[in-house]
Amino acid sequence: MAITYEQALASVLPVVRTQGVHEVPLPDVVGEILARDVIADRNIPPFPRAAMDGFAVVWTGKETEGTYRVAGTVNPGTVWSGNAAEGDCVKIMTGAMVPAPFNTVIQVEHSEIDSGSSVRFHTAAKRGKNIAREGEDVLKGTVLLPSGTFLSVHHVATLASVGQWEVPVYQRPSVAILATGSALVEPWEGASGTMIRNSNSHFLLAALKELGFRDVRYLGIIPDDRETMMAKIREGLTSEFLLISGGVSVGDVDIVPDCLAACGVRKILHKIAVKPGKPIFAGESPGGGIVVGLPGNPVAVMVHFPMFIRPLLLKATGATEYLPKPILLPLAEDTVNKSGGKKFSIARLEKKGADTRVVEIPSHGSGDFISASRAEGVFEIPMGTSHLSAGETVRFYPIWGNFLSHEG
Repeated sequence: MAITYEQALASVLPVVRTQGVHEVPLPDVVGEILARDVIADRNIPPFPRAAMDGFAVVWTGKETEGTYRVAGTVNPGTVWSGNAAEGDCVKIMTGAMVPAPFNTVIQVEHSEIDSGSSVRFHTAAKRGKNIAREGEDVLKGTVLLPSGTFLSVHHVATLASVGQWEVPVYQRPSVAILATGSALVEPWEGASGTMIRNSNSHFLLAALKELGFRDVRYLGIIPDDRETMMAKIREGLTSEFLLISGGVSVGDVDIVPDCLAACGVRKILHKIAVKPGKPIFAGESPGGGIVVGLPGNPVAVMVHFPMFIRPLLLKATGATEYLPKPILLPLAEDTVNKSGGKKFSIARLEKKGADTRVVEIPSHGSGDFISASRAEGVFEIPMGTSHLSAGETVRFYPIWGNFLSHEG
């Protein structure tokens, strides 16, 4: 009996094992998963910092009533060690440490230099103005980035600011890809008659590359022959993940589940109440790896790599958030679901004025990869829902493009 999509993920995710930890240099961290908390090694800012070019004064509230003697200049990276008398100020640059006893900075635009050593101010100051207090942003010991964070380019500045040059990240699991079917040929081979070019494997290879997976083996196309298939499956089981396309349904040549069982793979599930992709198989290898068998239909593979396989891969790499994140948007037109289960329907987004709507793309089924190539993602029609009307809010998953930018 088919289980729900949510039950399927809940069945497989606990079996996924997180990989080990290694260090990568800071310039290479984008796309990695952080393996340890990043903690502030000092207060940020680490000293009272001038936020403007100007003059540092001791605030009295009477700054416009007299002339100040300029006792010195403070530049970033220097420490002023001069003496200041009452009525003195120092010229200071943005980013420089504000020396004691000064506690306010009047920006240069509000000043008038009388001579090289004196200045007048024509705008009243507020106490503490234009100074970033020590620890104002972060106090020493604060967790800045928790373990499990997917590292994007905007995290690099934070890592650099705390001196994190060698960054501990989770290793990515190794992946093997196997296509099945005597009717398949490779894209570089001629296809005539009833032969079909293998698109699924090369989609999976490209998707894994986009996720940053490097230890990926393509085992080629295996004909519908039990002995040949079992030999290739055993080879694939030496990787932490084995992804197989084709041969998982109920036809006479759909021998993948039986071959997996003969190779010691423990079945976790077979069949999900979802369209496309109902015949999906998932199991655990004798070595504790994950095996996923996908239908041979290209759209099912294109949908369930980001919706089903990607969460498993992200959990294996230590991510704490790995489930697909939907965007709630109105549907542009009526739609139907005749499957009885959950349906992921291919769609694009359309802007109309200030509004964005989900537009379903007409398709001839799960083999129509041409229509899918025009889509930006899928929207969900819940199990048991046969009809949705225009204007109803749907869950849209922007799954094609940068998969990891939508992790959640």
